[in-house]
Parts: sequence; C-alpha cells; structure tokens
Amino acid sequence: MRHGFSRVAIALVLATPLSALAAVINVPGDRPSVQAALNAAGPGDTVLLAPGTYHEKVSFPASGLPGSPVTLTSSGGAVVTTLSGASIPGANVVLIDSRSHVRVSGLTIRDNTGVTDGSGIRIIGSLSDVEIRGNVIHEIRGNNAMGITVYATEAAPIQDLVIDGNEIYDCDPAPSEALTLNGNVRAFEVTGNHIHDVDNIAIDFIGGETDIQPNSALVAREGVCRGNIVERCGSGYSGGIYVDGGRDIVIENNTVTECDLGIEVGAENAGIVARNVVVRNNLLYNNRVVGIVFGGYSKSVGRADNNVFRGNTLYKNATHPIDGVGEVWVQYGNDNLIENNLVWGRGAADSGVRNSLVASYNASSGNAFDYNLYFSEDGETAAEFSVGGRSYAGFAAWREGGHDAGAVFGDPKLVDADAGDFHLRSTSPAVDAGNPGFTPAIGETDLDGAPRLSGAAVDIGADEAGCGDGSVGPGEQCDDGNPVDGDGCDSNCTVTACGNRIVTAGEQCDDGNGSVGDCCDPECHYEIPGSACDDLDSCTRSDGCNGSGVCVGDSTPDPACVEPDRPGGAMIKLRDNGVKDSLIWRWGKGPAVADYGRPDIGDDYTLCIYEDGGPSVLLAAALPVGGDWNAVTSSGCKMHSASGAPAGIVSAVLKTGAAGAARITLKGKGPNLGLGSLALAPGTTLSVQLRSEAAGLCFGATYAEPFSIGDVGRFGDKSE
Repeated sequence: MRHGFSRVAIALVLATPLSALAAVINVPGDRPSVQAALNAAGPGDTVLLAPGTYHEKVSFPASGLPGSPVTLTSSGGAVVTTLSGASIPGANVVLIDSRSHVRVSGLTIRDNTGVTDGSGIRIIGSLSDVEIRGNVIHEIRGNNAMGITVYATEAAPIQDLVIDGNEIYDCDPAPSEALTLNGNVRAFEVTGNHIHDVDNIAIDFIGGETDIQPNSALVAREGVCRGNIVERCGSGYSGGIYVDGGRDIVIENNTVTECDLGIEVGAENAGIVARNVVVRNNLLYNNRVVGIVFGGYSKSVGRADNNVFRGNTLYKNATHPIDGVGEVWVQYGNDNLIENNLVWGRGAADSGVRNSLVASYNASSGNAFDYNLYFSEDGETAAEFSVGGRSYAGFAAWREGGHDAGAVFGDPKLVDADAGDFHLRSTSPAVDAGNPGFTPAIGETDLDGAPRLSGAAVDIGADEAGCGDGSVGPGEQCDDGNPVDGDGCDSNCTVTACGNRIVTAGEQCDDGNGSVGDCCDPECHYEIPGSACDDLDSCTRSDGCNGSGVCVGDSTPDPACVEPDRPGGAMIKLRDNGVKDSLIWRWGKGPAVADYGRPDIGDDYTLCIYEDGGPSVLLAAALPVGGDWNAVTSSGCKMHSASGAPAGIVSAVLKTGAAGAARITLKGKGPNLGLGSLALAPGTTLSVQLRSEAAGLCFGATYAEPFSIGDVGRFGDKSE
C-alpha cells in the first residue's frame, strides 16, 4: 500500500523506469495464486509465499535484469511453504524456460507423480544468472522423475548458474539423474546440496547427448561441484557424482556413501572425451561397487583423458560381494593422474570384494599413480592391483612394476572411520607424505575447509592434519590431541595462560593482548564500568566499558551536532534498489565553518542516519580517507571515489564559508552503500549526521516526516 505521496515523490516515480520499481507481491495477499503473482512480477520483484500448501505447477513468464532478479521465495517461519503438483497436468512443478536473472529459494516442492520425464525444477533453453537455493524436493515419482534438471538446448549457453543448499530425496530419476546439468551449460556452481535415497545417479554433468544439445562440442563445463553430500543413491552401476562427457570441472570436498559408484568420470557417447576434470579432497566410503572410477565403460563409447584425482579418501568401498570391483577402477581412459589419495580396501574381516585396491580394463595407458597411501587389514602382500592389462599381487609387486614410486602401505591411523571420523591422527603415515612438489590451487581446502597445505608437505587423503591431531605443527605451541581448555594445552594449541584468547580458570576475559582500553585488562579481568574504550562504531559516542568486558556506546544522535539555522537548510534523497542504491545529502544555511580537519591525511568522516532518534541506525557509511581527497585549502576540500569503497560514498564537497555560506554535499551509490530496507513507518523521524571523531566535528539535520513511496523504496525530505 502506498501512502504519503508528495508532489516531489510523484515526480520521482514518473521519472523512474518501471524496471527499477521493485515490489513484493504477497501470495495470497496480493494475488490469489503463485502463477498469478509470477505473471505480475517484473525485474526486481519478489513473489513472497505465505507458509502453506499451493497446489500449482508454475513457470516464469518474464526475466529479471542484472542486479534486479525475479524472485520466488517463502516468507519463512515454522510452517513449510509447499508447491504440490499432485493431480495437476504438466511435467514440471517449476519451469524456467530461457528466463534470466531468476531466483527460487526456500520452498518445498513435491508430489509430481506418475511422471514420464518431469522434474521438481526444470531449467531449459538459454539463459544466465539463475540461482536455485535452499529448496527441498521430494516425491517426484515415475520414470525420469528428477529433482532439478538443467537442459541447455540452444547455441547460446545456460551460464552463471548456482544450485546451492537444496535437498533432494525420495525421487525416481532412473534412468536419468536427480540433479543434472546437460548440454551447453558453463560457469556453474553446484554446492552444499544433500541428495539421498533416489534410484539412480545423484549429480551428473553431461555432454554429447545430441537430443538435448545438437552440437556435441557444447558440453557441461567450467564449473564446480563442491561440498555436496550424497547418500544411498542408485540401484546398479550409477554414480553418486558423475561427469559424463563434461570438461574443465572441479569436483571437491564432497562426501559420497552407500551409492553404487562413488565418483565417476567418463563419457557414454562415442567421440566424447571427459577431460580436464579435477577430483580432489573428497570422501568416498562404503559404496557398493567402487570409490572412484574413470574412463569409458566400453570401447564403443567415449573416454576420460587428462584428468586429475588427488587428495581423496577412499574407505572400504566395493561392499557388494558380486558387483564390487574395488577402490579405484580404471576403464577406457589415458593420461590421468592419481596421486595423494588414501585408499583403504576391504579385507577378510569385511564382506564384499577383498583387497582390490586398483582394478582396470586392459585398454588404458599413461595413467600415472604416485604418492598414494594404501592399506588393507590383510596386509600388503594380500593387496591386489591391476592396470594396463597387468595384475600385481602385493604392494611390493605394484611398486616393482613401475607404479607409485612415492607411495606407502600402512595403517593410516584414522581417528574412527567406522564411526564416521576420517581425520588423521598425528602419527599417521599420511601426514606430510604427499607429493612434495604439490601446490594447492587458490582457495583449495581439505574436507573440513582448513588450508590444504599446512606442514612440510601435503597430507595424503582428504584431511590435512592440524591443531588437535596430537602433533605440534607450524604455528602451534602445543597439541595434546583433545579440545579441552585449561589442561595445559588449550583447544587453539597454545599453552594455557592469560593472553592466549582462551578464557580458563581465574580469568574473566582473554582478548589475547596486554592492552588497556578494550575492556579486558592485561591480567585478564574486566575493566571497571565507564572505562574509556572504542566500540569501533563511528555512529556512537561516549563509549565506555560496561563492566562485563564489552565496550558500549550511545547510539543516539549527538545533540551538539551543528544543524542548519533555517528550515529547509538540508536535503536528503534515498533510494533502496539493491546494487543501485543511491543517496544524496546536502547541508547548508548554518553557522560559519572555517575548518573541516584533514580528511586528506587521516581525519575520518562517517555519515550516520538514525531512525526516531536512535538507537536504530539505518545507515553508517564511512567516507574514504586519504588519497581520494584533494588537498585541504581555505575554501574546503573535495573527494571523488570511482569504486565507492568502503561504504558506497562516491563524492563529497566540504565548502568552508561564513554563516549561511558553508556547504556540504555527499553522494553515494551502488552495492557498497548497503541501505537495506527502507520500509519506514509513517511519521518516522530521521536524523542525519556527518561525524568526524578525529577532527571533533559533527554536521547534521533532522527530518520529521520524510515522504515515502511504498514498496518503491524512495525517501526524501528537507530539514525542519
């Protein structure tokens, strides 16, 4: 509902493109159905569903714009928001057909039954900038009854695609996949999803299916599959995570268990080669057939060449006594690298295939194994290896055959693998035993998100041992292998003492320094109430310790701030529009100003906007300091910042002058501004203050009732 229009407000609306007027369309409040709301939605609009069940199958009729997507989401709360396709015609519950700049999040999507080629969410055609986040998809039943399906069918790609944090379960994707990217898809992220209890492949990246993409060169590519959990998927020889003809993909930090094939890299279509795929730092355990398999499954199909399998932990896969193959299976593929992997095979005490650590087809060559750690409880002489048409009985024979010169055989001393703890103990032979020439990729981590390299060399397997592993490593004072504080070696691997940032017996606080003025004194006790401190918030004043270790400031406007002498002396305009947020503030008609300090060499300024006299701060925008400012002169100073860092203020003019002649003008824009919601209640009072604690200056103005234009997110007024 819009209210409080002024003539200026109306003029602003008329001057604004409709694409910029972002709205929230409530269902069922504003529209009776989800599809009706989507039909009304334009760039920047959000279709917000109240919790409950909506019996609909929907599609997106319009695209958004860069920075102004069309969003379908739930208002949240304890009650689930569900799209149910039960007994409704159509193949897909949610369809995105060649629509860009779209978001779908926070929904439960279910009951698409009796399906023959249908999905919970289907994305087809050609598009960019689509995000599918935090949805739960289940009860998609039939044949090819899939969770999330991406079919890039056009010559122009589907690109800049994010599929993150979704859960897919109790679906019937066979003979297809629960989550698939097929054809001309590039620059994608498939991250943090949980897929379980489906009857075929969980995650697949496909190229070469010409019924989907006629140009077989346009395959799923240039993407990342990270941090997904895949459990109990498949019913034969289907992969938990599968690259079927894709290329230039990173598969990292995933966990796959109780599936058929843990991770597979291959190509089912003749003439297609899966290449430049990096499979690293994944955990694969208790899978039915194999942990990792690569290559085409027969001579008549495609291949997998020039891929890397590095730093993975494989534990007791091949659980099926007949179908089980082993831990690593080499099919039709050449020139692949397999290094730094921890491979623990099944022994006589286990059901399933015993001692098969590496298995292969005959027609493969140039596949290099090195710096892997192998183990089976039956010992190294019982271990079985085969590659390139030759079999090797025992680890020594494998090494003598010219393979794995840097490998070791031995108990990797995992903390408790059978209980799901695959971390290395400090005494593990895997520690610092990987390729000494290994250099981690930018941003690469182990399975826990810790740095991939922390010792003299990389550890073998998916875990990089660190603090708490019982071994004193770089930067550690101690490491007793437990997380207990106060026992002489604290959980951050420092000796128990005041100053190590861990509060232990006899300490009230411990901030890791010997300074005063931060509310924790050098003896690790709270400074007395009212002690001077800095809460690091430029929009507060009169900072003081509260006696409990916290520095607290008064987050209300400074009553001593200099304001205009006359009504209308200061003007403000705000616009909340995501990456296109904007601000203009002008101050004048006030007392004389002869000096603004030295922002060019260090006097900091922050623009603070308070609601109703505080303590709510609508905006705290720090101005740049230093080089963006011209030198201060007798007439004042100016600032211009092309980037708008750090807080979106792009220009400032501070002009000195006699009473009534001094002027200040600030402009801000862009995503750094961070205005947030401007849903202010009618009658809200705003106080705007430009403050410099270093210079001891404050210039401000008060706006009794800034006009508002409802969901448009625009506000403006002149001071009282």
